[in-house]
Amino acid sequence: MLLIEDKLYQKIYTKLNKNIIEITNSKRTIVNEAVKDLVEGGGKKLRPFLMFLAASFGDDYDKDKLIQLGSGIELLHMASLVHDDIIDDADLRRGKESAQKKFGKKEAVFIGDFLLSKTFDIFFDYLDIDVLKKMNKHLRLLCEGEIEQSEKRYELQIGVRDYYRRIRHKTALLFALSSYLGGYVSGIRGKKLNILYKLGLEIGMAFQIQDDLLDFEGDENNTGKVLARDLKEGIVTLPVILLMGKNEYNDKYQIYNKNVLDESVVNDIITDVKESDVLKESREILLVFIRRVEKYMDRLPNNRAKKKLKKLIELQVDRKF
Repeated sequence: MLLIEDKLYQKIYTKLNKNIIEITNSKRTIVNEAVKDLVEGGGKKLRPFLMFLAASFGDDYDKDKLIQLGSGIELLHMASLVHDDIIDDADLRRGKESAQKKFGKKEAVFIGDFLLSKTFDIFFDYLDIDVLKKMNKHLRLLCEGEIEQSEKRYELQIGVRDYYRRIRHKTALLFALSSYLGGYVSGIRGKKLNILYKLGLEIGMAFQIQDDLLDFEGDENNTGKVLARDLKEGIVTLPVILLMGKNEYNDKYQIYNKNVLDESVVNDIITDVKESDVLKESREILLVFIRRVEKYMDRLPNNRAKKKLKKLIELQVDRKF
């Protein structure tokens, strides 16, 4: 699903899809079918696009190399989605049957692992040892973020700081890695590279908060996911955390803390989220991270990539999927 009306983005989107299909071609039919489902299901390709934009601030802009590295980043993301769906027992992914639903959990584990192996094939070909170590550290932190999320399922009384740490690890670091890699392979070093890294990190934080808002406000036809799916699976996100931070609701739901929520309790929480002011508060927090993004953008030189970044951030606030 195309995120923005931009010729460069559309061109990158098309090339990435084609390249991902080619480099993941396997003798095993279910691998090809799973990849085809993920590609045809859409996916915004926001991380690879961020990589391309970051590279535009350097002196060594190599489109072919960036397509390969962008494919690697997207494959890493796709692998995490396949594994997420196994953990969450999710039936849908991007509006289609998830790999674990369609092929079985054991097969889906191997599909995700296959995609990871292809990711590292690409990175080993194009990155030096220091960057590979950085990438591996980020992957480890991503896994730790997922583990923390799993450990705290149905824990209704977690703090906002805990939430920030979790989404930083499981979502934002991959955005940061994308902007870092784009800058690095285009020859950027030092403070400018650090700015690109932090820019990607703040974009990733904003992206996840918007996703959490869409979990309550979105249209299932647009998001490709069941509304309030996170809550139903025991994943407590920002709107619910803010709700439970209010004495009235904390007292109401304290008895359910760390317990699997039945449908009636889930529905009550959804109603309270929508009828209280926590969605508005969550959006205000989103705007704080957007302002942080803008702060780092202001420190970058003016060029076409910067204009596209600004457009991307403007759309981030109002995206519906």
